[in-house]
Amino acid sequence: MHTIEIPEANFKIYIPEDLSECDRIQYINISSLAHQLNTGLIDQETFQIQAVKFLCLTNKEREDSATEDKKYENIYLISDYLSSFFETDEEENTVIKQYFIHNPIEKVKHNFTTFYGPSNEFNNVSYGEYVDAMSHLYDYLETQDKTYLYLLFATFYRKKKVTLFSADATNDKRVPYNEHRVPIIATKFKHHNFGIIYGFFLLFTSFNKYLQTAKIFVQGKEIDLSILYKDFPTDLKQKESNIPGIGMKSLLYTIAESGVFGTLAEVRKAPLWEILIRLYDIRKRDFDALANQTKQENNA
Repeated sequence: MHTIEIPEANFKIYIPEDLSECDRIQYINISSLAHQLNTGLIDQETFQIQAVKFLCLTNKEREDSATEDKKYENIYLISDYLSSFFETDEEENTVIKQYFIHNPIEKVKHNFTTFYGPSNEFNNVSYGEYVDAMSHLYDYLETQDKTYLYLLFATFYRKKKVTLFSADATNDKRVPYNEHRVPIIATKFKHHNFGIIYGFFLLFTSFNKYLQTAKIFVQGKEIDLSILYKDFPTDLKQKESNIPGIGMKSLLYTIAESGVFGTLAEVRKAPLWEILIRLYDIRKRDFDALANQTKQENNA
């Protein structure tokens, strides 16, 4: 957290250093600004100034700030601190930091119904949900059509179960996932605060970024999920691309064919993290086999 203090104005406040430190309201407001920034409607300086207004001022103060020069001067000075929301990526582009896998928007109300989203770290998500969500994500990145953002959101946000007794392998408190309901739910949220919709997009992309470097413990052993995204060494004839379309529908069939998780329908219902661990095991065997083959060739 940044500590902002202006003694002459008797002003002291703590503001987030990046999205990971925002509370629910802050996250929604900043996500709305992030959408404007990422679509070219505002620049980074305007983002930082507007973010200060959301983080430091009440609604009434924001309305009055345009006519109070001294207050606007302080806002401008504080906005410099919010450069901490950004970093430079591998291509030297300035981008918003995304290092969080907790869900700041746990639930959303529509009329008199509450819709619940995925838990922190997407622990209550099935592989089928994830596969369908990745499809919507790729469609949005390709077209920039907001329709796919609503579908992405609706893939994960559902009503709460009526009963606590369920055989759901993910221990999910939401009603079971039904892909046929997704377009209906998406329509319900078309007129909601867009910061909620884009905020979930930022969470989902942050989660996928995390998976590319995640190290988790399974039965006391650390496994590095980054191997799911690694190529074989480029100097070998057996070079392959990254594990084919991780999260894509093709992997559903591959895993279903193995029979480990049962039929295609059963694979879709399996917990995401169990599938990821299985994929890790498959990928590790590929690398081990290649290492053994290379060793034998070098010893020949």
